[in-house]
Amino acid sequence: MLVGDIARRNARRYPTKTAVMSGGTRLSWAAVDERANRLATYLLAQRLQPGDRVAICARNTAEWPELSFGLAKAGLVSVPINIRLSAPEIAHILADSGTRAGVLHADQAPVAADPFGALDHVLQIGGTDAGRDYETALAAGRAVDPTPAELRPDDVQFILYTSGTTGHPKGVIHSHRGMLAQAADTAIVTEARHDDVTLGTTPSFTAGGMIRTVAGLYLGQTLVLHPRFDPEAVLDEIERSRVTMTTFIPTMLMRTLKVLTEQPRDVSSLRRISYGSAPVPPGLAEEAIQRLGCDLQQRYGLTEAGGQATILTPEDHRRAIAGEEHLLASCGRETPFAEIAIVDDEGKVLPSGETGEIVIRSDAAALGYWNRPEATTATFRPEGLYSGDLGWLDEAGYLYIAGRKTDMVISGGFNVYPAEIERVIAGHPGVDLVTVVGIPDPEWGETPVAVVVPKGTPDPGLADQLRELCRGNLAGYKQPRRFEFREALPLGPAGKILKREVRAELIDPAPTGTAS
Repeated sequence: MLVGDIARRNARRYPTKTAVMSGGTRLSWAAVDERANRLATYLLAQRLQPGDRVAICARNTAEWPELSFGLAKAGLVSVPINIRLSAPEIAHILADSGTRAGVLHADQAPVAADPFGALDHVLQIGGTDAGRDYETALAAGRAVDPTPAELRPDDVQFILYTSGTTGHPKGVIHSHRGMLAQAADTAIVTEARHDDVTLGTTPSFTAGGMIRTVAGLYLGQTLVLHPRFDPEAVLDEIERSRVTMTTFIPTMLMRTLKVLTEQPRDVSSLRRISYGSAPVPPGLAEEAIQRLGCDLQQRYGLTEAGGQATILTPEDHRRAIAGEEHLLASCGRETPFAEIAIVDDEGKVLPSGETGEIVIRSDAAALGYWNRPEATTATFRPEGLYSGDLGWLDEAGYLYIAGRKTDMVISGGFNVYPAEIERVIAGHPGVDLVTVVGIPDPEWGETPVAVVVPKGTPDPGLADQLRELCRGNLAGYKQPRRFEFREALPLGPAGKILKREVRAELIDPAPTGTAS
């Protein structure tokens, strides 16, 4: 099976069933498959060859699924572009990947039109400023499936560029086989059903977004796409479209619950919310389950792993609320398609309770990095994917994240794991968001600093309360040397805190912010 077969098979089985909704657009499975075929045949008629790269720079829009399936049918390789990137950053990705063609949304044309202008062929959704009108191109295509007979599951399906901590981002290579393995793994752990209606508000151009397009439609489900997260729009959509599943980061969950308090909605259709990027406090988990009336699950993974590798199940959440609160500090246990080990710097497997690098074996893992043979060899090894994340496993197999290896703070010769401090601080009811980073220190080499976004009006005594909380729960060498307070923290497209930006601002501070 290939990724493009998802659209073909669902069009045979459920031709009139709604596949995609976005804004005022509603497409059946038959329409999605036909549009995917027309896109594929049009691009092949422009003398593109299987294996050629095609960039996509677009916000969440109804065209995303047909773009993914259409390029896959043609044997072309999708290169999703983060819509927040600058023109030079986009130009680097296009050049590094050797992209020949692109699909650009009109909203992104002001920034992306110039670098896309260097490509052989450009289609524009919603205009013609930077390329040929997308709908006109589809009309010129043919409603036949052009999948090459020689296309194989191990062929490349898409290349996703990750934002590195230094230098240029690396392109992570994913195959048809890997994405279908992730779709099957996701279907199992989320207990997905054909009649599910999944709401997507996180970006489609991320790893999670690419997986959502495949996994969220794998069984012939319906996918609803919003261009951005808005808690009121989310609740309206759940009520209107009888949404059954969605994915949040914890801050999204908090904002949605706040709106629900002020404006009650009928959310009885919702059966499960997935979340990632950070654990949720026990109080928030209990409130969400009670007020939304649905299950929660947390997933851990990374772009190189093809998505999720662990699952903290709804049953785990119920156990946590019933008293086993430590479970909410974990990100669960291995999914059916993954195996996890913790290793030391020499690659030796460590026993439970010891912190080391997380190594993942999974059928969904990427093939390597585009044009980066040395980085590929270092990360994708015979024994598994070296994630760059630090963590430990308890005796029951639950994984606890200690942070990135590059985020680890070495203070006075001791290893300090930011995630350990963050979990303690996040447990304070006055904390909305927190991150811990290491900054240079003349005496200790590095020292941990906690940057906190308070809930509501900041309590003047919050810094002292957090200091006391840390003293009672952390060893002396792990204590944050100071607390900084901000109104917000910089977030990436997947909702993860950009620690490198936080650290850079602390080292070269802007005039805003307070310290204590």
